[in-house]
Amino acid sequence: MEIVLSIICIVLLVVVIYLVYTTQMKQNQLHEKMIQTEANNSSLDRQYNSIISLLNETNTSLGQSDAKINHMIDGMHDINVIMTNTKKRGTFGEYQLYHILSLYCGDNQHIYEEQYHLNNGKIGDAALHLPGNSKVLIIDSKFPMENYLKIVDNPKDVSYQNEFKKNVKKHIDDISKKYITEETLEEAVMFIPSEAIYLYLCDECADLYDYAHNKKVLMTSPSTLMGVVFTLINITKDFNRSENIKEIEKRIIKLKEDTNRLDDRYDKVIKNLDTLEKSLKELKISKDKISKTINQAYDGAIEEE
Repeated sequence: MEIVLSIICIVLLVVVIYLVYTTQMKQNQLHEKMIQTEANNSSLDRQYNSIISLLNETNTSLGQSDAKINHMIDGMHDINVIMTNTKKRGTFGEYQLYHILSLYCGDNQHIYEEQYHLNNGKIGDAALHLPGNSKVLIIDSKFPMENYLKIVDNPKDVSYQNEFKKNVKKHIDDISKKYITEETLEEAVMFIPSEAIYLYLCDECADLYDYAHNKKVLMTSPSTLMGVVFTLINITKDFNRSENIKEIEKRIIKLKEDTNRLDDRYDKVIKNLDTLEKSLKELKISKDKISKTINQAYDGAIEEE
């Protein structure tokens, strides 16, 4: 009986141990799953925060883009105001003219001046000074934009081209009448601050070039005006070089005269040195004779000469 009870106790003990072991294993597995779940939740939190941060950055970028777009719209509005207002177009043309001149000539009034006053009361937008010439070359800015835009919008309507040509001819006549005087060169420059309009004149209005040539008016664009300015700068440099060469020639001639005088003075000094050397030799001979006579007299042995 005791043996049976012992066996039963052992079996119960084994069962208890197994139950405790399985329970512990399940608790460990549950704990691991909880840890994994917390890790997953943490990763989800990070991803969520990253998405929120990205959304915030996107909103900020969109806000900046909106601000840039609004700034561009304002800029386009300002340009539109300039292009549709005659006075502001003129101011814009003058600004381009002054920008080109200051960019390549600097603030040099020996080369150009802004708002140049003529004796006839007219004021040119700018005047170019040519070296060695008291007369100036007047530049006046003209911006025939309105009729040109009508041509662009209605390329088949000849009436707009005729109006455009009439407008340009009026500008040419005004420049020829106002800015070619006794105090200016026989030509004047019409500055057109638009490459598109200038190219249109070249391609479609060649007769206007002949008309401007007869009126002594040179039509230029921003790019061709730079060529005029570069030519003037090079002419000025060449003129200054030639002026300096003349001065150098004068100095070389003077230096040659000074060199000749130096040669003469050197020859005189050499001649004087030769005379001095001869005189020193004669003086030595006289000294030697006197010393010899004194020594003989002192010794009492005077020799007959």
